[in-house]
Amino acid sequence: MSKERNNCKAKLNHLMLKLKKIIDHLQLIPKSSNKVPNDVKEGHFAIFSVNAQEEPMRFIVELYWLNDPSFLKLLKQTEDEYGFGQKGVLEVHCHAAELQKILKLKFIDQTKMTSDLENDDYLV
Repeated sequence: MSKERNNCKAKLNHLMLKLKKIIDHLQLIPKSSNKVPNDVKEGHFAIFSVNAQEEPMRFIVELYWLNDPSFLKLLKQTEDEYGFGQKGVLEVHCHAAELQKILKLKFIDQTKMTSDLENDDYLV
């Protein structure tokens, strides 16, 4: 019986050493960051415009852009040409000015529509 007890203790010690090695190894693995940057508010996402001629430019845009035809066309073109293999960030392959133009035109349209409604210009 004493032999069995010593054998069990030896196995247990061996397992404990293995477990310690596994834990030590896991602690060395860098943790992937799933944190959202502070400047990305709820209902928004970050997107980078990327091209060979200029530095990437970061935009913070509202989620409703994912329903905008111009924005979706840009995403589709990027997907067709380059795919979406990157992790952690959405990149569109275009000049920053092109993305700014899409975002600005929609903003102007929304502002004009709001202004028209406030001025009763929509009444015939």
